[in-house]
Amino acid sequence: MRQVPDIVEYVEQTEAIRQKQSEQLAFDQDSETLEKQVRDLMQELEDIQEEVRGIWEFRRDYSNRDNLEALQEQKRRLTKWAM
Repeated sequence: MRQVPDIVEYVEQTEAIRQKQSEQLAFDQDSETLEKQVRDLMQELEDIQEEVRGIWEFRRDYSNRDNLEALQEQKRRLTKWAM
């Protein structure tokens, strides 16, 4: 008959292995999270840059006030990511 190890003894024997495995998993998750956030930010920055180019390119088609409002909107989008 096989004897079941005491839970305290079992935890003491396996805790170091469990912690090492957890750290590896946490690292992988952090890396994926970082990668996704970087991708999202780069996409948002590209979109903002394209909008600002459009404002500049077509600035003569709109009033100065409209252009400034459009530019302010892009600044708001940009500062949203800074917080």
